[in-house]
Amino acid sequence: MNNKDGPLQWGLGGSPPFEGDPFALARSSCRRAVEIARDVAIDEPALQRFAGQLDVPAIRDILQSSMGENCDTVANQFSNGDDAANFAVLFSLMQFGHGFRHELHDSCQRGASQTITLGIRALRGAGDLSAGHLRGLTGEEIYRAFQLPKTPALAVFAQQLHAVLVKAGVTLESLGLKDFAAFIQQTLRMAAAAQAPAATTVQQLAFHFGAFNDQGVLHDGSRAVLMKKATLGIGELRRLAAPHNALYAFSEDFRQAIAPVDNVIPAMLACQGVLRLSPTLHRTIHVDRTLLPRGPQEAELRAVSLAACEQIVGVVGGAFTALDLGYYLWRSGKAQGARQFSRHHTQDTVFY
Repeated sequence: MNNKDGPLQWGLGGSPPFEGDPFALARSSCRRAVEIARDVAIDEPALQRFAGQLDVPAIRDILQSSMGENCDTVANQFSNGDDAANFAVLFSLMQFGHGFRHELHDSCQRGASQTITLGIRALRGAGDLSAGHLRGLTGEEIYRAFQLPKTPALAVFAQQLHAVLVKAGVTLESLGLKDFAAFIQQTLRMAAAAQAPAATTVQQLAFHFGAFNDQGVLHDGSRAVLMKKATLGIGELRRLAAPHNALYAFSEDFRQAIAPVDNVIPAMLACQGVLRLSPTLHRTIHVDRTLLPRGPQEAELRAVSLAACEQIVGVVGGAFTALDLGYYLWRSGKAQGARQFSRHHTQDTVFY
């Protein structure tokens, strides 16, 4: 891959900023994705059955329970809310690399999410997670922090990690902010945040940081607003930082948050029969197991999954949030049997 073209090929800077409530935009754009879909459909009876079998109290309280190996960091590992907030936002920003899952397991005996956790913990342990620290990171430091071998199979992943971290530091410095905690605090002082702190935070993260501006282009050229990592950031701030500082609880509109759709959530929905794939897409994922490039087919799969999560929340009468359901499906993907169910892999993205 050409380094010069890499960031654009990975989605960085490729989507325009949006105005308005990101959760409302995601819902409306993903409903449209269902209407025009070519390769993914929602099986309504299967969705009803699946929703009826869910353990509602467990999903509703999932942020207070064990999150499994993907999110094994807990609030009491931090001394204060700012420390937790810095980790939570950076951890969420860096939640990508699923497309290198097989290469990581072959070389490191761990997957992408564990690799990210390992790296962010190492960066925090090395000093701080300040803007200056991120901006000044070298490629060598990336390999060391994330414990990556210098193999051709993981070179692009290392380049992606480096590009996103350095760009985050540059952006924070350009805003005159020392770290992500300062960014979130500034955002929550905005007038719009008084009534909609979660939506305002997601919108601001996507507006200022290209790696948070997660949108996909559908077959008709329209855009699906997805915001996986920015929405995950809301959940992680609530989970890790809110126990230290209620500012990060987003109580006013947390229930409006969408599901943070990656590649695991579509797989778990397909595993339950909630999603039906076209023969072409089924063959790519389950038979050939080849990479699915970032593009309309991949965007459709994620967008229809987000819409399906919204429908499930509706079936249970809003007993839990779509974000709660996303965490549950993400954790479920590590269960025996589910882990072996094929999921799509996309390497040319830094969005998940």
